[in-house]
Amino acid sequence: MRRLKPCRDRTAQIRPEFASGWLQRWASDSTTQAGIAAASWSVAGSLARSLLPRHPVQQAVASGATAAIHYELAATAWATLQAFAAKPGQRPSVRANMVVAGIGIAGGLGVSAAANVLSRGSMMAATASTAGRIMSFSALAGGASVLWDSALHQKAGLRPSVPTTVIPAITTGAVVVASSIVTRHRRAQEYGMVAPERHAISGLSPTATAQAAGIALATGVGLAASTAAEQLLAHQLERGLNWAVGRDTGAIGALIAHGVILSNLTLAGAVALSAVTARIQQRGDIVEPAYPAPPSSAFVSCGPMSVMPFDSIGKEGRRFVLMALTAPEITAIMNESAIPPIRIVGGFESADSLEGRVDLMMEDMHRLGAFDRSVIVIGPPTGVGYFNYSIAEALEYLTLGDCAIVVPQYALVPSALALTQTKKAEELTRLLLQRIRAELSNHSNPPRILLIGESLGANVALDCAVDASGHPYVPVFDELGVSGGLYLGVPFRTKMWHAWRADRMRTDPHYQLELVSEPSEIGPRPPDKKRHLMVVHHDDPVNKYGFRMIIQPPWWMPAPAERPPLVPRESKYRPFTTFILATVDLFNGMQSKPGTFVRTAHDYRIDIRLGLQRAFGFTCTSAQADAIEHALREREREWATKRMVARKLDKARRSIERQLAQWGESSTIELADIDPTSSIRERPTGFRAISAPPGS
Repeated sequence: MRRLKPCRDRTAQIRPEFASGWLQRWASDSTTQAGIAAASWSVAGSLARSLLPRHPVQQAVASGATAAIHYELAATAWATLQAFAAKPGQRPSVRANMVVAGIGIAGGLGVSAAANVLSRGSMMAATASTAGRIMSFSALAGGASVLWDSALHQKAGLRPSVPTTVIPAITTGAVVVASSIVTRHRRAQEYGMVAPERHAISGLSPTATAQAAGIALATGVGLAASTAAEQLLAHQLERGLNWAVGRDTGAIGALIAHGVILSNLTLAGAVALSAVTARIQQRGDIVEPAYPAPPSSAFVSCGPMSVMPFDSIGKEGRRFVLMALTAPEITAIMNESAIPPIRIVGGFESADSLEGRVDLMMEDMHRLGAFDRSVIVIGPPTGVGYFNYSIAEALEYLTLGDCAIVVPQYALVPSALALTQTKKAEELTRLLLQRIRAELSNHSNPPRILLIGESLGANVALDCAVDASGHPYVPVFDELGVSGGLYLGVPFRTKMWHAWRADRMRTDPHYQLELVSEPSEIGPRPPDKKRHLMVVHHDDPVNKYGFRMIIQPPWWMPAPAERPPLVPRESKYRPFTTFILATVDLFNGMQSKPGTFVRTAHDYRIDIRLGLQRAFGFTCTSAQADAIEHALREREREWATKRMVARKLDKARRSIERQLAQWGESSTIELADIDPTSSIRERPTGFRAISAPPGS
């Protein structure tokens, strides 16, 4: 049997009574104290203004996430520095700790400053800059914890406890927080406040404040519990490592233990994301109570003339075909004669291959008469298969129904989870456009082929135009037969967006691609010009988001005086923290209220009608424009109400059926049978009323 060498942990030798309590062991560990100090002062950065205001509850969550990340980073970094300071099998002395802390601070700041110059254009430099920054503040936090320990426990003779370990660490963080807030205030005075009405935190109220306080308290308790658990697990791993090698591994063992935990947490996150993706895809394929049966219209997919299976187009596809406008509805709004518009959805589950999906869409286009319309729109949807209903309706109003919209689906999950599938989506869109162009090659008066995309759909639409080398190239749209495009809320990851901003002459030599923050900034389209119009709001977080932001400053946060409109000038870029705040912005930017159109963040409904006119040259009278705007809002409210009512009635139906089953009945109830305004005796004959058993 192996014999371990005597432990040389100075803390355990000097304070044996202290080593017996897990809470005291956790609090006295210098890596824990360094993590707590770093977590405390990281909160200052999480309070800065971002693109959009945050709710108090969101602020509490953002601060908690920021603190947790900085705790783990600082604890691991300080453990790394201690491993270099210690002799094999030993813990570093106070002198060694202070030496390595000084080296970490100076070296980290030096590396960060040197690499920061190149960080905007190089991920390697950004990584080095972030690593140097983390090392410097971890060394500062670790050095402060060693000084506190030396002053309070060795010099002053106080018994180590949570108040003499955790509170000093928090105090160290609080000093840095105060300094950061003062610096941010001075920056605001120097560079001016952009959109001062946009506070970092909005919706302050007693209830919201209480909720935020509760979450903050829970976050704090959770952070303490998780760090204590992490430290306890690290100690157990370290003991196992000591047993395996037959000796005390000292600071090296602590570093390995923290590294193993951090690696496993990362792996667990990846596995959880995969499971969530699969579950959400199943939810995206449900048949909703409001849309239970295939459409009866001969002008939409899944109708009597279509070959597209109703169960292959997902929830959003079913909504799209069942919400199609009719010719009388268009006439009622435009006060002009109209024809039935055509809507086609290439179901994600309709075929096993892209070619098979395109075959079905082409067959539907022939059967439904798409090639007889004057305008054919290819509309790549968002990841879940959603094509904005208001865009479809506005187009159908403006063309008096003389249009066909084709939506090639490439996923059934939210866009955030469909990012890895956009390459297939671009291939699908190109293949469809090529087939359509070949079909129209013999037409004497072919329809115009237009591209319309919103959010991830805009990403797919723009990026389907690439040259032979794979570089985004606007003239490829001409080769595909596309005569114009409208791209709303272009996402951060769009290759065409980045290439166009970096080198417009190479990407767009004929200046066909244009960018505005709202359609009114650009005039009507000249008759002889092909226009591809990008509409991107200044405060749209989907456009400004990016995973590189974790460690690399984003393009929209340069020097304060050079920042785009609505980007706060006083806020500094902070690794991890800026990304967390941007993630909260991403959530807030996609919130909208049915029928209420506002020009903010990722809500482009207010830009649709004029955007279509400016991009494609459609015209209408001012009275028709007002009527379209009113109709878009009213229809959105009506459909949202119908979905909500149907969903709640369906829930009630299932609840009643479960109760009947408990009573021994097997009745099936239709939604129409549940009418809260009628009595039991007035129910349709298909519903048999049953007296409740005694005591129910």
